Amino acid sequence: MTGQETLPYHYVAQDINHWYVVIKQGNVHKAKELKKKVESEFANMEKNEDIAVYIQLLELRHQLMLSYLEPDSVDSIEDAYKYVERSKRNIAPEYLTDIIEFYYHFFFGMYHFRTKDLVVALTYYREAEKYLDLINDKDETNKAEFYFKVSEVYYYMKETHFSMNYAQRAYSIFKEQKDNDGNLTYGKQMVQCQFVISGNWLDKMCYEEALHHATKAYEDAKKIKENHLIGSAHFNIGICYNQLEELDKAEYHFQRSYDIHRQRSHIYESKAIFNLAYVKAKKNELKETEALYNEGLLVAKRHNNKEIIEKLKLIKGLYLSYDLNVVREAFKFFDDKNMYADMEEYAVAVAELLNNKKEVNDAVEFYRTAIEARRQIQRGSHLDEK
Repeated sequence: MTGQETLPYHYVAQDINHWYVVIKQGNVHKAKELKKKVESEFANMEKNEDIAVYIQLLELRHQLMLSYLEPDSVDSIEDAYKYVERSKRNIAPEYLTDIIEFYYHFFFGMYHFRTKDLVVALTYYREAEKYLDLINDKDETNKAEFYFKVSEVYYYMKETHFSMNYAQRAYSIFKEQKDNDGNLTYGKQMVQCQFVISGNWLDKMCYEEALHHATKAYEDAKKIKENHLIGSAHFNIGICYNQLEELDKAEYHFQRSYDIHRQRSHIYESKAIFNLAYVKAKKNELKETEALYNEGLLVAKRHNNKEIIEKLKLIKGLYLSYDLNVVREAFKFFDDKNMYADMEEYAVAVAELLNNKKEVNDAVEFYRTAIEARRQIQRGSHLDEK
């Protein structure tokens, strides 16, 4: 095929759709191959505004996939986001089809979820859902992926009922997807759904049930031989044991999670090392805590993980320098980002620690912070913002 040939848009559309399928499946190698192929074909394609916008949106989705699975290969998510944002403003209304509107709001929601702007993410997801049933699409995995992403943001907002519902709807679709040999084609996504379900059981304080689902996710991740999912499964099991106050077991699984994610410089290594340091601090192993704190700060800065940078202040302010103003900085971040669940969880932990030290006035301050966070969650006021 020569560079002078003009390709019909429907020919390119087939490869674009295939590109999106492998993105959803988390197949990084194949997604990169198809991205190059589509870009080459688009350069020789007859003009079509729908395809042009679709490619821009998938470029953003591609970068979001890489940010989780292969963060070192990410070009610039922010540039891709801003480019789509500018382009959409210049698109004539007749080109804004239901499918374009759905992907625009869906992918923008994913972008803001990644930056922990949960209210903004949910606002975009709500807009995307308006178009979901309008799309003439036989591929049920589009709905499944959407349901899963919505379950994630509701999980972070501690809207347990909604999160469980969406995660289970996604799981029921993913488990039906098989190739011609009967092998699951969305095994990774099934594991991720189990992660969310396990997390919701934790929020309901059903720790044994949460551990059951986290362990099942670990076993399934081993079957499909996905290291980053195995690392995440270790992390989730560690969370369960931490809640059960079995700190030695929690430390073991956080260490395993960190070791796995560190090998690939995965973005989740920041979360793993923070929790490992936090458990060490709770065990009063302060020399090891300080070393992990310093290492964790470097890791979080390398990944530009602002959430972990702020959470590390809890360890510094409570266990290393004992400066409650540093701790308050972390809570301001939680408040600014509407992270009321984290605010409640850590405020209770801080208050109990201070109470044990007989520092009653400071303990009351953080108990009040926890109560206010709980009120925000129950009121759901953060879900009604526009």
